[in-house]
Amino acid sequence: MFKKSTYSLYRCRKVLRHVYTRYNRKKKTLSDIQKKRFENVLTSLQTSIVQKNKKAADRAAKNLEKLTTLYLKKSSFDHIIDVFFALLFAVVVAVIVRQMWFEFLTIPTGSMRPTLKEKDMVIVSKTNFGINIPLRLKHFYFDQNLLKRGSIVVFSSANLDMPDSSMLYFYLFPGKKQLVKRLIGKPGDTLYFYGGKIYGIDQHGDEIDEFNTKWFEDIEHIPFIKFEGKVATPSRFSEDLYSPVIFYQMNEPIAMLNVTSMGQVDGELITEHSSVFTKNSEIKNYFNIWGFNNYAMGRILSKNEVEKYSNDTLLDIEEAPLYLELTHHPTLKGAKIIRDELGRLRPALNYSTSLFPLEEASLKEIFKSMYTARFCVKNEYAYRYGSSIKNTKYLPKLLGVKDGCYEIQNGKAYSVDWFGIVKILKEDHSLNQFSYERTKILYNLGIDFLTFLEPYRKNQLQIPSRYAYFRNKDFYLMGHRIFKQSNATLVNFIQREYKKQSTIHLYKAFEDLGPPLDLNGKLNKETIAKYGIKIPDKMYLFLGDNYAGSSDSRDFGFVPEDNLKGGLNFIFWPPSKRWGGAFQPPFKIFIFPKIIIWSSAFVIIAIYLIFIRRRIKKPLKF
Repeated sequence: MFKKSTYSLYRCRKVLRHVYTRYNRKKKTLSDIQKKRFENVLTSLQTSIVQKNKKAADRAAKNLEKLTTLYLKKSSFDHIIDVFFALLFAVVVAVIVRQMWFEFLTIPTGSMRPTLKEKDMVIVSKTNFGINIPLRLKHFYFDQNLLKRGSIVVFSSANLDMPDSSMLYFYLFPGKKQLVKRLIGKPGDTLYFYGGKIYGIDQHGDEIDEFNTKWFEDIEHIPFIKFEGKVATPSRFSEDLYSPVIFYQMNEPIAMLNVTSMGQVDGELITEHSSVFTKNSEIKNYFNIWGFNNYAMGRILSKNEVEKYSNDTLLDIEEAPLYLELTHHPTLKGAKIIRDELGRLRPALNYSTSLFPLEEASLKEIFKSMYTARFCVKNEYAYRYGSSIKNTKYLPKLLGVKDGCYEIQNGKAYSVDWFGIVKILKEDHSLNQFSYERTKILYNLGIDFLTFLEPYRKNQLQIPSRYAYFRNKDFYLMGHRIFKQSNATLVNFIQREYKKQSTIHLYKAFEDLGPPLDLNGKLNKETIAKYGIKIPDKMYLFLGDNYAGSSDSRDFGFVPEDNLKGGLNFIFWPPSKRWGGAFQPPFKIFIFPKIIIWSSAFVIIAIYLIFIRRRIKKPLKF
């Protein structure tokens, strides 16, 4: 038999206060004898507590609990009321704390890889740059000077042009999803992209030095998701032809293609209707938009696929196991009428297309630089992590790979368990074994893991989210240098590009146009102003670190200031090298919003504890 523990005086006070409250609420239902018994025991317990007679208080408290069980039983309605008010109190406190103080979040997608990964658990502070008004897209206080470019910020998806932004909080209350991205541009900034890097000037015309810090040096940035961006077509059409077509980048109207009554495609830039260009902008062609001409989209093709589906030819190109096809310089000139992936017959942008022969050494370099989205394998079929495998028709096969979940980063394969913990795989694992076919599959399909991205026709719009660019004359894929400028393959490629540009109408060579710097190596502010993207007032530009698999400002546009809710402070799961502070500029500690919220929280907690303590000690009156 276990000996029953003796109640402390503090616990006896809680029993006294709790039973006394219930007694006052229910005493009308008691007989005079029952009332007398309760009052006698209540008085005895109070006297014992005042005299600090622990044994007597313990005996009286337990007797009082027995009486309560006999005569003050809670009805079903009482239980419902208690649960209701307890839940209401918990929800109110949770909402205030999560909206104004701090919040625990789980990262659902890989849009911020490798900084944040799926199933990461993080702490978000809501006081890093402002004081939020609960349940509203407003701030009591906001200081944009506390926001640093490169910071990881949490913001609401409310009023953003994106699908499926609604969700339920606490499984009951409708709300909007919160997004986690890296802050790139602040109001008044003008930005330009080159070589996976960002260059810019702020609202005062000064160079943005933050782009030269490690927070940007170690992360690639691509200025678009697809060259066409969002395509808006009319709801009505004639003779199966959709026209005019408007192209949006950063969710801003950029260009329009229209089919005339004579069947010709006519195009125009409509940048004058957009607020993202400076007054002295000199953008004359689609590919001039904030550095698009510095980038290409690429896929790896076999010789047979090149001959069937590419707009370039193998003439004057060295024989190779595989070829890298580059699509670049999107333009309105020479626009074509095509049938797109939705079956719409419409005008589309014209492109220049180049081919790069990939010898075994080049393919090995690509394989060593490989990164993919997190994915799972079942019966050798690969699919995106978090998605379901209902139909294998559009799923690629990874022969020899066992069932499980994986990811590849910088050419190294990792396994992923149910808790999001990753473990590096041995060198002899099948995912680490180089082959031409494995390299081609992982490069082309390793972001979306859908086979409709494989080549199947000419002028195909659905191509892999893989990007290529030059940086200081070297050629880069997936953030890694694949060819140095002295490489013979690269030299021959550049020579072919210049030859094609001189002989083919409208063709633009894919070459290194250089960073926006003057002869002294300093930022050329005029170039930034002429070709850059300007961030509107009270708007912010956010990008995901995983540029190939992120829906961000390139898709839904700029984020209003009122949507900004907090900053990511700490990664506490899973245990790894990333545990702790996230890769970002540190937020300041002693700032006005933090002082106000933290001190208010401590004052409220202290007042509550003092009130409860005094309430428990306060003598009862019968």
